[in-house]
Amino acid sequence: MRFPKTKALGIRTPSLPHLSLVSISSVASTACTVAFWVLSVGAILVPVAVVALKLLGWSLVTAGTGEDAIVIPLPWAYVLLVATAAFAYLSISALIFRLLIGIVATLRLGDPFHPQNVRRLHQIGAAFASVTLGVWVGQFLVARFVRGAMEAPSLFDLITPSFAVVIIVVIAEVFREGARLRRESELTI
Repeated sequence: MRFPKTKALGIRTPSLPHLSLVSISSVASTACTVAFWVLSVGAILVPVAVVALKLLGWSLVTAGTGEDAIVIPLPWAYVLLVATAAFAYLSISALIFRLLIGIVATLRLGDPFHPQNVRRLHQIGAAFASVTLGVWVGQFLVARFVRGAMEAPSLFDLITPSFAVVIIVVIAEVFREGARLRRESELTI
């Protein structure tokens, strides 16, 4: 392997490969696909594991700390709530990655401003908002009904995720404008 010579110091260093949009999008596509399948499988296995642990008698919860800690069996209602929440969280997260796979596919085809991407971005924003709100409500309910488990979340915990949702919606609108401009340019040619 030949190393280019650095002019200032006279040192030969290996050159870095040039990353192209194609290679970055293929890495993104692979990463999104792997994340989608891991989350999809997890959406099935985690709730099954939670219910199986209850059936095997391993579902105990500790309330409090130190000498005041109380270990009690977890009621079926809580087990089913945890299983349902895990399924919802992992499924919606998998959906987000599935939508990202579609966006990356249009990018790889050289058509990132495809009209479908506007819809996909809006769906990602809605999915992210529902996951965020669901986690917040879940934490609130656990803090309210399981004493000593955790502190109740505040409304300030929703600020950063809310900004993320707004950013996603703004990007969707930028994509909408890009798709409109592309249509106009196709009509003028």
